[in-house]
Amino acid sequence: MPLSSLGITLRPTREGCALAAVVLIGFGSAVAYGRYQPYALAAIVVGAGIALFGSSASRLPSGTSTWSLAAFAGAISSGFLVGSSPVDWLGPVAGGIGAILVISARGRLLRIGGCVVAVTTSLLIVAKDITWGRAAVDVFTFTQRATQQLLLGRDPYGFAYPTTTPHLPLAHYFYLPGVLLLSIPGRLLGDIRVSCLLAAVALVGAITLLARRHGGSEQGWRCLALCLTLPFFPLMVLYGWTEIYPITGIALWLVLRERHRISSVLVLGVGVATVPTALPLLVLPFLWWRQARLEILGAALVAATICLPFAIWTGAGNFVYATLLLNLHLPPSTFGLDLDAAYQRFTGTWMPNWIWPLVVAVSLVLLARAKPRTWPRAFYLGSALLAVAFLWAKWAIFNYYFLVVVGLVLALALTQSGGGVSPLGAQKPGPARSLGAEPELEA
Repeated sequence: MPLSSLGITLRPTREGCALAAVVLIGFGSAVAYGRYQPYALAAIVVGAGIALFGSSASRLPSGTSTWSLAAFAGAISSGFLVGSSPVDWLGPVAGGIGAILVISARGRLLRIGGCVVAVTTSLLIVAKDITWGRAAVDVFTFTQRATQQLLLGRDPYGFAYPTTTPHLPLAHYFYLPGVLLLSIPGRLLGDIRVSCLLAAVALVGAITLLARRHGGSEQGWRCLALCLTLPFFPLMVLYGWTEIYPITGIALWLVLRERHRISSVLVLGVGVATVPTALPLLVLPFLWWRQARLEILGAALVAATICLPFAIWTGAGNFVYATLLLNLHLPPSTFGLDLDAAYQRFTGTWMPNWIWPLVVAVSLVLLARAKPRTWPRAFYLGSALLAVAFLWAKWAIFNYYFLVVVGLVLALALTQSGGGVSPLGAQKPGPARSLGAEPELEA
């Protein structure tokens, strides 16, 4: 084999880098339940670096073995959420084997069986620790109680609730009202995590549809298997973490915007009206493409319309402080899975406050200038931007890095079959036309 051919063969691929980043960030987030550990933080830092590097790597597709290894590693990472005895790891191993079947089997029934095994493993992790209507974390308690107040016709932002956050014994509801509205179906059944589970199903379904649309049936199965073995979903549902809602809104927006533009904007608007943590994933589409910018602005208007009645109800100042400004005033956390916590442990002091906005601003300027500009690359780089923002923030834990990983999976789902990039709006007939009117700028 010629040396040049060997060099091409050995060149890292974009898919391979994204899969490696997903595995490393998932491992780092799961190993200590998303709290500070030096090796967990190191894994996330390396994963973020690989994700950034991978955005410019070869567009050649990764093989079945690479996808199978990534899915199996994700399932194994879930073992850290189960327990420490050897028996506790049997479920994650079985889930990993099921994922390999989904990716590598040729029979549809075998693949469906693999899906059942993989998803059952994740559900068992949730079932093992769940208590209906109760959870020992303020994220769940806040939404559970505030949604009940809303159903009783009371101002959900007018009550102060006990928290498990250091230096904050009591706080008013600190999420935007989209979370309350989406939590109503679950709260009517007694537990708002039913809504989180429904959102998780919608998210995995949207990713699978995107992958099938742009990469074909095989890519759909691969992305489905990867989602089913991510170590994030069990804890996202178990603790009722609200980041499941905005990322689901983004995924559904991508699915719907080709043929149902207005509906897609409405769905994205509801997602924006939940928590702002996932919004950096929309920054590059907003800056790069006019049509996407108009849709995101429309979604922001929808979100403002949802928030306005609640702001009037509880008072604009109180509403803005509780939902947007409170976190800015809280001190850093020594348990955060971020560089700020590492710096504090090594030096005994916190990083200067100006470092975080400077690093994020510089990163955004550099990434916004990147070319070629394609939708998959927008999510590769958007995920890298999220990772940078979280690593330098005053705290970041499990649910934050969930957004980074799902952003990378969305980039994988948007990649066209054969390693290319879907036209995403080029004026062509058939399945290749998708995601709006932006021209494809990558050869």
